[in-house]
Parts: sequence; C-alpha cells; structure tokens
Amino acid sequence: MVIHHFLTKKVILLIFALTLFAVVAACGGSDQAVRQVEVIKEVPVEKIVIKEVIKEVPVEKIVKQEVIKEVPVEKQVILEVIKEVPVEVIKEVTVEKIVEVQIAPSVKDKREIVFGGLNWDSALVQNGVARYIVEHGYGYPTSQIEGPTLPLFQGLRKGDVDITMEIWLPNQDAAWNEAVKAGEVIPVGKSLEDNWQSSFLVPGYLQDANPELDSIEDLKTDKFNSLFEQDGGKAVLLGCIAGWGCRTMQDGSPDTGVGQIVGMGLEDHVVLRDPGTSGALAAAIEGAFAKEEPILFYYWGPTALAHKLDMRDLEQPDPSECADNSPVHGCAFPAAEIMIAMNTELVADAPELITFFKNWDWSAGNQLAAEGWYSENKTA
Repeated sequence: MVIHHFLTKKVILLIFALTLFAVVAACGGSDQAVRQVEVIKEVPVEKIVIKEVIKEVPVEKIVKQEVIKEVPVEKQVILEVIKEVPVEVIKEVTVEKIVEVQIAPSVKDKREIVFGGLNWDSALVQNGVARYIVEHGYGYPTSQIEGPTLPLFQGLRKGDVDITMEIWLPNQDAAWNEAVKAGEVIPVGKSLEDNWQSSFLVPGYLQDANPELDSIEDLKTDKFNSLFEQDGGKAVLLGCIAGWGCRTMQDGSPDTGVGQIVGMGLEDHVVLRDPGTSGALAAAIEGAFAKEEPILFYYWGPTALAHKLDMRDLEQPDPSECADNSPVHGCAFPAAEIMIAMNTELVADAPELITFFKNWDWSAGNQLAAEGWYSENKTA
C-alpha cells in the first residue's frame, strides 16, 4: 500500500517534469526563424527536329496521238445535157422611151431672193435663219427689205418682196384674202407656233395690289381707270404700231369694222397711243415694270420680254362672240394663224423652196432661245 502510494507519487512527479521541460523548450525555440528554400534545378531538354524531305518523282508524260487515216473518196461527175430547143420569134418590138430631165440652174444663174424684214424680233430672227439656209443650202443669194407690216405686204403682192416669214391672221385677213384670190401670193408653210396677243395687258404687281381689276369693264370705272396715265380724262393704252395689222384691229377701219376700242365700248375711257416702234414699245413696258408703275399696253408672244415679265390679260369678249372670230368687231384676239407667204412668181424661179418652207417648224422654244441670242448679239 505504501509502495503503491510511493510509485504513484513518482509517476506524477515525472509527468510534471516532462511537461515543464516541454514548455521551456517551446519558449526557447520561438526566437529562431525557420527558412524554406526552393531549389530550381535545370534539367536538360532534348530537342527533336523533324525534317520534311520532298523528293522529286519523275512523272511519265503520256502523249496521245490521233492518227488520221486518209480515205480515198470517189468523185462522181454528173454531166447535164442541155437540149437546145428552137424558139420561134413572132415579132420584134423596139420601144423608145423619152425621159425629160429638168436641170437645176447653176448657182450663178439663181436669182436673188428678197425677204420682207418685218420690224419686230421674232420675224427678224426667222428671216436670219431662213436666209442662211436658202443661201448655203440652196445656193440662192438673198437680201432683205425692212419695214412695217402693211407696206411690206403690198411689196409682196407686187413682187418686190419674195418671201414674208410672218403673216398674222386674222390681223391681215382682208388684205390676205384679197391677195390670195388675185393669185398674187400663196401660203407655203406655218410660222411662229404657240402664239398669243392682247390689247389689254397690265403688270402682275398692279393686279396683285388691285385684285378686282380683272376685266376691260373695270376700265370704265374711275376707281381703276384713274390708276393709269391719263390723256384728256382717258386711260392711255400703249397699243400697236401704225402700219401693223393689229393696229387696224384696235382702232378699226371703214372696210373692216369698228375695232376693239369702239366695239368694247371703251372710246370714252381709253385713248390709243402709238409707241412708234417695237423697240420703243418694249422699252416703255420694261421701264414701267422696273419702277412698278401702272401701265396698260399691247403685247404678244412667244417673245423674250413676255417670257421674262409677269404680264396679265384683262378679260375681254371671246372671239366666238364676233363675226368671223375677228377682234375688229370688238372681241379678244384669237390664237393667230401665222403663215409664211410667197409671191407666186417665185414658184417658177425657185420651186424647191416650197418644200423647204412647208417643212418649216418654229416652236415657242426655238423662238425664245433664238431671240435671247439675238438680243445679246444684235448690237455687237
């Protein structure tokens, strides 16, 4: 019992001593650092190179030869035997044909062609084009006599003028019908197309400022009549030039009719003024438009001036309300028929020109382009 107690006590002491030793050892080793070293060792690597060897292998070329064998062809000749048959000639007839040949005269024998030089741009432009073709295309020398409509038409009737490029109908109806009936002139073609004319035009800016001014009837009222230049208490109408066919339509004549002024009842409200020339008429219109002044005027188209300016037509009685649709009886101008006229003596002297003028085609587009060029170059 005592021994057992003693052994037990020794064991306890031994355990205590071991524990104390372990604690001291742990405390003493805390100041030492533990270092871990990583060692990298180079290991030789074996490099394997694979080489691709291309070996040329001879290729055997096989040529195929085509053998053409000549085969003898047997040529067969067929002989055609023509049998001669006697033909009996009953009657031998000899026909003699006479051919009449008309020889055109040489250039030196061709006579001069005289054109009527009407004094407005569209006629002068057409004259220039036609004369160039007649001279260079047909070999005829040409000339031109300038003047107004009526004297030149009388020259055409007498043979002093050979060609007139613009005969405005119905403006010249009476004289034209008389000359055709007398066998003095013939129509050989149509001239200026897409045409119009009016005796009662006003500027667009004036109508915009006075929307109720839209008829010739308004010219009979003081409200609108007084807008225009006055002469003796009447509005001035800048009208056709004396000697033009349209002038007769405006102021009339004993042989044709009373004219537009009287026929429309405007004789107490409007006075007709002659501008003198087409150039003066155009200048007066352009001047008024530039200053935006009121103006009552006559003009026509297609023309460069009418294309450029805003011209507005006052309402007038329709041509169908007048005898023969003629404005000389007091109505508006209808669309004109504009003819190319030839003196009948020229028919025998230059017959080939009839076909040329029958094929004449002068549209509004042609006229505007040509007149624009002419306006820029006529004074050059």
